[in-house]
Amino acid sequence: MIMKIVLLCLCIGIIAIPVVANNLPVGVNASDPLLQIGCLDVTKTPYKADPRGATDSTQAIQRAVNDARDRGLACFFPEGTYLISDTISCEQQVRKLERPRNTDRHTQHYWDLPHRIIMIGSTKGKRPILKLSKDAKEFDDPAKPKIAIWIWAQTRDDAPGKDEPEWGKEQPNISFNHIFKGINIDVRGHAGAIGIRHSGSQGSTLQDCTICAEGAYAGMSNCCGQGGGTHNIKVVGGQYGIIIDRSSRFPLLNACIFQGQTEGAVKYVEKTQMPTLFVGCLMEPAGKVAIDLTRNSPQAGISMVDCVLALSQGGVVCRTNQDENIYLEKTYVRGAQSVRNDGPRIPAPEVWTCIERYSSQTALGVQLLNGTEFSSEIVEWKNQLSEPSYEAIHRHHYYRTPSFEDDDAVNVKSFGAKGDGIADDTEAFERAVSASDKVFVPKGSYKLLGTLRLRSNIHLFGLSRTLTMIGDVSSQRNPSRQNSQGESFTLATVDEADARPGLSFLSVRGRIDWKSGQGTCMLAPGTLAISGHGGGRFYGVMAMGRPFILEGIRQPTSFYALNVERVTTDPQSQIRNCSHVRVYFFKVEAGTLNRPNAGDANTPCRISDSQDIRVYCMYGVVRNLGNRPMIEIVNSDDVTVAQLKTFSPSGFPHLIEMNGLEENEIPSSKTCALFVRDSQPWNPQ
Repeated sequence: MIMKIVLLCLCIGIIAIPVVANNLPVGVNASDPLLQIGCLDVTKTPYKADPRGATDSTQAIQRAVNDARDRGLACFFPEGTYLISDTISCEQQVRKLERPRNTDRHTQHYWDLPHRIIMIGSTKGKRPILKLSKDAKEFDDPAKPKIAIWIWAQTRDDAPGKDEPEWGKEQPNISFNHIFKGINIDVRGHAGAIGIRHSGSQGSTLQDCTICAEGAYAGMSNCCGQGGGTHNIKVVGGQYGIIIDRSSRFPLLNACIFQGQTEGAVKYVEKTQMPTLFVGCLMEPAGKVAIDLTRNSPQAGISMVDCVLALSQGGVVCRTNQDENIYLEKTYVRGAQSVRNDGPRIPAPEVWTCIERYSSQTALGVQLLNGTEFSSEIVEWKNQLSEPSYEAIHRHHYYRTPSFEDDDAVNVKSFGAKGDGIADDTEAFERAVSASDKVFVPKGSYKLLGTLRLRSNIHLFGLSRTLTMIGDVSSQRNPSRQNSQGESFTLATVDEADARPGLSFLSVRGRIDWKSGQGTCMLAPGTLAISGHGGGRFYGVMAMGRPFILEGIRQPTSFYALNVERVTTDPQSQIRNCSHVRVYFFKVEAGTLNRPNAGDANTPCRISDSQDIRVYCMYGVVRNLGNRPMIEIVNSDDVTVAQLKTFSPSGFPHLIEMNGLEENEIPSSKTCALFVRDSQPWNPQ
């Protein structure tokens, strides 16, 4: 009965599993300080993984990963080198249901457990390394690549004719809330090795890692996207930096580096359902190809924004054998003679060229510029007088979030916070945020009421949003303390354009009143409301079942892996009277609840009375919209939408623009390769 209660609490996201001795594996020291904050140390008893790299740690690490997953803990790696000789399988498991379900047009007799994979490395000293042993078997055949670290979700869908799933089959669209952060991977010298596969969905992230792959097959296989993302990954060597297949879910790679690949930085290994978005990335392959798109069927597409590409002379950005959906914006290129095979020649490939905008499309694509369709490639480029500063580009899109090991970080429990979901921790948090600019919130469920105000440069952070929850976490609310939105907790930032607060890796059970202009919010879900001088960078924002409204924004504001779905108001999200907004991959769902009068067949996004708005890649499961479009643009200027598509084309439009008396439409039978509305004179070459 106790275990059933714990599982129920995890499913509804209210109470985290407490760190108590009777929930720990045999041999674990319950008084370990790391354990008290929610970390299971792989080097300690009973695991004793060897950080010296002298003995094989495969079994020790696998056991620690499983134990941490099953007990709601983060698997923690201190500094060192850990030898592995086989795949570390990080599996999201399933359990048998008392009654079968039917979701997403499939039947399930099993359902996924709420246990999540959290693997983090120490930030003291050098990053820990998971190194493939020289004696590792089955990693040396590039015709049969094998993965060193595999983070995956066991499918819950019934196998044909059976009341159970196909065991060992991956289901990426349910791979939720898994984190791999701050751990390097070394697979050098194994010709068939792949460093990591992490096809994560909502809440999943892969970040702050270097993958050494010289002499290996690839650094990565797929990557995280929707409501999460892949950030600050560096791959050195390999035939390929990353290989991408149909299972890659809304893939976003932000501030990633690919260097020294012999065949290409990126390779599509089969036809894909959705495009890949690279933002703020650097590609310096050893050969002449950045991205290989030479499969027989056209791919969903590639988008690159604020990237830097240095190729061997005579190279090509995208190697193709047919028309493809390709979009580049503010991307610096040297060495490439063209963006794609048979495309327009870059005038001076021996020097840096700034590609202000480039677009090509398949036969089913539409390019709509100021109401006029263009069937030919759209090109706008110019010589760059100096080498671009990649460091500045990288810094513009990403910086490392704080660590509990930072010398200047404080722990809220040192100020009296209990984190048991019962005691009122409001005053303890107030004391903590007054004491330091880095406030760590360990694993727990922290009851907070009223308003917690953050100073201009403070960063509040946890281990993971599934492990650390703050706000009104109790099931009984106090009506006298609720705000106008019906919530009894608000987390508020200062209303200053140059303020840089931060929230990361925790779940906010209440309203986030964001008014600071240059802060960072990463995987910290709550009811986000941006107003005043509000702006900055937001990673993995999800509006599930509630409308997402941006209004009156003037500060530069960027969203990485924005996810809006199943909202019963029309439109589901709005960008209204705003400027300087960027959305880097917009995952949407509409008309998918599959029940009578569900009310979610609504336009996923409306942009109105706004300017300087960019939406790079907008994809999703959108059905039954009738005459409503997937995106609607009303009386707005300087708007770009690149690569927009539903998985379920029907009679509804992909895009409708209403500009004064002018109205334009792109049907859902055609991919919106590029939409531009710009009042400034612009003539593509």
